[in-house]
Amino acid sequence: MKYTWKLQEKAGDSLIDQLLFNRDIDDEHKEAFLNPDWDRDIHDPFLFTKMQQAVERAFTAIEKGQKIVIHGDYDADGICGSSIIFDVLQVLSVAMGAVLNVEAFLPHRERDGYGVAMHTIERLDEQDVELLITVDCGIANAKELNRADEAGIDVIICDHHQLASEIPEKALIIHPLAPGETYPNKKLAGSGVAFKFACALLVEARKRGLAVPQGHEKWLLDLVAIATVTDVVPLTGENRVLEKFGLVVLNKTRRPGLLKIIENAKLELGSINTTDIGYRIGPRINASGRIREAKIAFDAINAMDANEATKFALELEMINRERQRLSDAAYKEARVLIDLDRHVHVIWDQTWAPGIVGLVAGKIAHETNTSTFALTISGDQYVGSGRSARGLHLVEAMHSCGDIFVKAGGHPEACGLTFESLEMVELFKIKVNEFAKDRLALAEEMQELLIDSEVSFEDIDWALHEQVEKFAPFGKGNSEPIFSLMNVRVASVKVIGQTGKHLKLRVGSEARSIDCIGFGFGDLGTSLKIGSNIDLAFKIGVNEWNGQRNLQLIIEDIVIK
Repeated sequence: MKYTWKLQEKAGDSLIDQLLFNRDIDDEHKEAFLNPDWDRDIHDPFLFTKMQQAVERAFTAIEKGQKIVIHGDYDADGICGSSIIFDVLQVLSVAMGAVLNVEAFLPHRERDGYGVAMHTIERLDEQDVELLITVDCGIANAKELNRADEAGIDVIICDHHQLASEIPEKALIIHPLAPGETYPNKKLAGSGVAFKFACALLVEARKRGLAVPQGHEKWLLDLVAIATVTDVVPLTGENRVLEKFGLVVLNKTRRPGLLKIIENAKLELGSINTTDIGYRIGPRINASGRIREAKIAFDAINAMDANEATKFALELEMINRERQRLSDAAYKEARVLIDLDRHVHVIWDQTWAPGIVGLVAGKIAHETNTSTFALTISGDQYVGSGRSARGLHLVEAMHSCGDIFVKAGGHPEACGLTFESLEMVELFKIKVNEFAKDRLALAEEMQELLIDSEVSFEDIDWALHEQVEKFAPFGKGNSEPIFSLMNVRVASVKVIGQTGKHLKLRVGSEARSIDCIGFGFGDLGTSLKIGSNIDLAFKIGVNEWNGQRNLQLIIEDIVIK
């Protein structure tokens, strides 16, 4: 037993009612949740207060052949969002008969750091750039972007990160949380904001009588689907609609490079879901920015032919394997460094690659149910990432520590930070634990596992699966339903995987039984006996093999009787 189980309060007369209740979906929003509709549920991009001005500035830049730079971020959200803007500017230039002068810049994690660096602005000034479009960054770079204005570079910001105490004065800001912003969806991913800008550009093009491809907006949704999952924004409201239709587009994407990435991930078009994005596609795109150059992933996504696609996607595959090796090694080292008597873990090692500390922090936070900051040395500074647990607001936690950072920012659940010395890291460890102590008790030995509903063995059928599928796509804010099955008989036991890490069970009776797969439960292989009874917490899935589809229980936890 890995968790303490908590069965959700009984609500409604049906499983659908129960699952809606568990997700705080009331009657007013039930229809939109269960049956997302593009025309009804997608907001007008011009609801952004600065959208029209931003659109007009972009058209002026294309018409006059001005030099445009798209400045993204080095993660999947920034890479996908930059690709969306790059795609649409190309479409517009063709429709306008204009020569497009645009390039994409994806910063290097160590050389440039997160956001827009001052040295980047100085370089753009030297290159006579006239329009800078930031994607998934920029809102926290007031000093740098005010300098851009002084240099005669106009700036459009497409961002979604937490606001800093000072925001850029002259930039055209497209950000759901910007002061005075009226756009309804406050939880868009950075690529979601970029998509809104792209949609507005296409709407304006049609108003001007330009022949842009009909429905081109929707072909951009494959990238929105990837970014919305990898940046872990809530899959509710408009984001749910973007993800649902984005998955449709992703499953028939026409991008040669993305097709190769999907092939390398051993996925098949037609069956890709949010789990595949989170564990197979997203990590490959993120890997380049973690340990090499994010531009490699950008080039793969935007490859124009099969040869380019194969080249860049293969390079991504090799980088991702290296990322796995580095993160696995660092995680093992990190486990030794944690102090279980802390409310927040702050750990560091100078040998860790800067690009994998976020992965280390995430694994430790999940394993210990404790917010974690993992850091390493880059140049003469300590740089790192934080991941939240038990609802601790990381940005508020950092702000509470005062002016001890070289740089700090991000989201409530994930953030980045930089210190000038080890002394500042140690001071941060003290201060952030003081902040958390007032808000959290020490983590209990076992995390809580929320059970959506208890079911009987007879309830597990295709009808149950169909009801669960009504709630897809799953992600933050709409987790995949977990059920409990009590006192069921073990019919067979098998440990699988090269290292015996996983467990395969069959439960039930001679009359009817069902397969179960438990990833990471291989250590229970010797404890479980045929004929013994167990309690299962599980998700319902489908196993497809040799053209056959069978229900399969994905084990979340086991209680041996």
